[in-house]
Amino acid sequence: MGVVKSIRAKKLLENLRYYKETIGPGMKKFPGSGPDLYFDMELENEIVKNLSFFGPIDDVTKVLFESMASLLINRPMSKLDTFSLRELEAYLRDKNSEASLEEMTENDDIYLKKVFQWLKTLTRKPVSKDYSFHSENGPFRDLKLADKIKEIRAFLNSPLILTLYRDTASPELVDVEGMTVYINAPYGSQKEKELFEELHLLGVEAFQDENLNFIPES
Repeated sequence: MGVVKSIRAKKLLENLRYYKETIGPGMKKFPGSGPDLYFDMELENEIVKNLSFFGPIDDVTKVLFESMASLLINRPMSKLDTFSLRELEAYLRDKNSEASLEEMTENDDIYLKKVFQWLKTLTRKPVSKDYSFHSENGPFRDLKLADKIKEIRAFLNSPLILTLYRDTASPELVDVEGMTVYINAPYGSQKEKELFEELHLLGVEAFQDENLNFIPES
């Protein structure tokens, strides 16, 4: 990203309201490329009531997401569709016409829009149901890719798994290749590795196949 220039942007950077120093229990990891970035969002009738984020990001990225949160909270979630690098840069300007951020690129704008689009998926949380694998279409290994994805997502959103990961970011499906399942989940500490191993064992039990392999992508 670029360079913080305006007084307004610098003051915002000194008093970050929505950036957190640690990962909150409800935070979800943005699956795109770049630095690890986590978000949590609270809605009430499609109105954003709270938003927080965390990650090893630079100052420009921090002020851009702080601006986004300031403009989004207490407004409809659909407001995200109007956000762009240009709009946030203008919001951060001082009263003069000088740019608030410099050395920004088109790739920065593309990255931000990807994050904004992904944020909307945080509001579409499926209703948690007890998971049970039914093999009318045969064992898991013989399912079509679309059916494998459907079953794994249902498993990851079951109360059992949500409870298992209640104190950290919940696991999310990245991809399925044959009997290998790639999952976005915390995997840095020894505790997180043990948690993932338990997730794997529960998956083997749920899908009744010891050859099922869960791979972490944290």
